[in-house]
Amino acid sequence: MSIDWENVKTACAKQGRDMRGALLNSTALRRMSSFGRDEDGASGLLSFYTTFMLLVLAGVGIDTMRQEMERTHLQNTLDSAVLAGAGAPSEADAQQIADIVEDYFDKNEMSSYLHELNLEGDNADIQTSLNATKVYAEASVDLDTYLMKLTGVDSLTAAGAAAAEVATPKLEVALVLDVSGSMGGTKLTNLQTAARSFVTTILGQSDPGNSVISVVPFAWNVTPSTELFEALSTTDEHDYATCLRFDDSDFNDTGIDPDTTYQLQEFTSPFDDGFDELDQSWRTCYNDEEAMILPYSISETALHGHINGLSADGNTSAHLGMKWGAALLDDEFQDVVDDLQTAGVVDASLNFLPAQYGEAETLKIIVLMADGRNTSSYYFNANGSYLGPNSDLHKVTWQDMEFDYAWRSKKKGGVKYSNDESKCSNSKWTCVYTAVGDEYSAYYLYDENDDRYLDMEASASALETRSSSSYVWLSDDDFDDLSDLDGSGGGQSFVGSEAVDWEVAWGLMSPDLFRDVTGNYGPWNDFVGSEVDNGTIKDGLMQSICTATKNEGVVVYSIGYDITENGNAETQLENCASSPNHYYPTDGQGISAAFNSIASNVKNLRLTQ
Repeated sequence: MSIDWENVKTACAKQGRDMRGALLNSTALRRMSSFGRDEDGASGLLSFYTTFMLLVLAGVGIDTMRQEMERTHLQNTLDSAVLAGAGAPSEADAQQIADIVEDYFDKNEMSSYLHELNLEGDNADIQTSLNATKVYAEASVDLDTYLMKLTGVDSLTAAGAAAAEVATPKLEVALVLDVSGSMGGTKLTNLQTAARSFVTTILGQSDPGNSVISVVPFAWNVTPSTELFEALSTTDEHDYATCLRFDDSDFNDTGIDPDTTYQLQEFTSPFDDGFDELDQSWRTCYNDEEAMILPYSISETALHGHINGLSADGNTSAHLGMKWGAALLDDEFQDVVDDLQTAGVVDASLNFLPAQYGEAETLKIIVLMADGRNTSSYYFNANGSYLGPNSDLHKVTWQDMEFDYAWRSKKKGGVKYSNDESKCSNSKWTCVYTAVGDEYSAYYLYDENDDRYLDMEASASALETRSSSSYVWLSDDDFDDLSDLDGSGGGQSFVGSEAVDWEVAWGLMSPDLFRDVTGNYGPWNDFVGSEVDNGTIKDGLMQSICTATKNEGVVVYSIGYDITENGNAETQLENCASSPNHYYPTDGQGISAAFNSIASNVKNLRLTQ
């Protein structure tokens, strides 16, 4: 609520000037002046003058008190009327808002006091925009005086002016949620309850489409959804998962440029796993649907469903959560949103999303929740021996062959045909087999120490328990003989063999399995020792992206869930927040209260933005 006091002051000054002029020009004063020149009437003059001045003062007091009471009533009505008009539903037009203001005066029997509202032009009294409404109104009333008439002042004017603006900016929210292994059990359940309540509150306080929420789960890494990944430019070494690798310098900027080619994160499990089943607790990228980002949703049902599906596993990388949360709010992603809308992932009614930084009608919020410190993540050396082509894992492809027909040459010329496959046992007949069905493959891991190949499919059960005595090995010669299979007599026909890229190999086996099977520690040592992002490194990158985000005007809230007071995790989360007041330390019982408090603060921010 704001009042145009300059108009009010101008009106009051005019009243004062009119009163003084009337007093100086009054007939009564002229008569007193004439009477005073008569010395014989001196004593009478003093008595008359005193009585007259008392009447004037009493009249001024009574009439100005009436004027002030009327002005106060007028101003209160103005204040209520413009505030009601500014708070009208977002779809109301200028005339409907004017009707609200006029209705307030009508109900107070003051309709004649309200000045006509200007509804046209740049200086219109009522201005509406996408998420804000401004209303200005003036009113005045002329009051007949009582005793001030003795001074020639027949009337006084009570005037007022008021302005109100209610701004409800569009809201873009990124919920950046820790789903690492330590969040399992009741902690995850409590988080899900709190996050669902937050979503309901935010969407419930918004006109449809005015609040957009993204959910960014983070653990070892952050997994963009398939459609989001496809809208970006990335390398394509494998198709197992969609996590990206960022350079340290990328954390100095909020955006992820759709036109920059980002390195695809290799996909593997650091520790023991069965071949072709990378589903261990720790993975460099979680490719499960529930681990993926849900971008730009306005659906309470979809948001609740995604939150309900969250599962806890792996190490902690809050810096990557913040990086993706910031990117989803950065206007560099406008083209990405267009692609997501084409794919049917983002509602087609949403326009200019994400809004440009600094746009007055959009408020951008990140809520970062973590339950502990950042922990180490491992990567293969990007320029090392275990990324790129020609790995030690070989893919051999076959196709099944099926009997088609048999034939033989007649002694006197001509050819005889038969559909009897038993003829194939007769040397006089030649049988023809045709490829049927899809091609299929098997994998063989080369052990350079013993120059042999492990049949991974035949050894699958043994690999699960590392029962090396039951491994099925092929000698180098036996492996070469696989290419001689031609499907004669049915069975398999060799199609081809290749040494797959290391990135493909790491999507099928872990460096731990490779070490156990071959005795070669090279990949394992490279993975755990060459490029390690430990907690200290991640903390630094996290503060870089937090600073970049806050510098763009994004409001960052952080929640420390059941963490050590004054410990490193709390320090990092508090420093990431927009201010100490934007950081919420809480335990399992209080996490809902923390999210509710943030939702309330967001509402207040929207009204004062």
